[in-house]
Amino acid sequence: MSSDKLQAGGLVQNDHLAMIGIMDIPSHPGVGSKLFSALSDQEINVELIVHLIDLEREDLIVLCVDRDDLNKALAVIEDVQKDLGGKAVTSNPQVASVSLFGLDFREQRGVASLMCKTLGDCDINIRAISTSLSTITCVIDAYRLDEAIQALRAAFILP
Repeated sequence: MSSDKLQAGGLVQNDHLAMIGIMDIPSHPGVGSKLFSALSDQEINVELIVHLIDLEREDLIVLCVDRDDLNKALAVIEDVQKDLGGKAVTSNPQVASVSLFGLDFREQRGVASLMCKTLGDCDINIRAISTSLSTITCVIDAYRLDEAIQALRAAFILP
């Protein structure tokens, strides 16, 4: 076992996702509420959310849904984004998520660095990253998932 490996509690994957991006939404309170309420009302589960505000004070929201819900979600989002003043909606119907989890990520530096380096060394492009206190999730092209899992298993100490 190499000393540069970091411990993780496990590896979780989902190979049946689609990613949607809502671009250039004027930033104001209630954007998330309108968007996620509309999706919830249509019984669409959002599995990952990344939200940021750019230098022009416009929001960019990237989310993942089950691939089977993509068309339904796009219809909802296109209606909502018009109401919010968003400029564009993009989608990728073939993405996957790979997540490392562990109880001590707050205490253990370098988990995100090693995960991103491992995927980058395999020439796997990260489409989105989301973190919590105990998990880091990367969204990648679905066809690269097996390769990503194999590389992450080699790079981390996993159960």
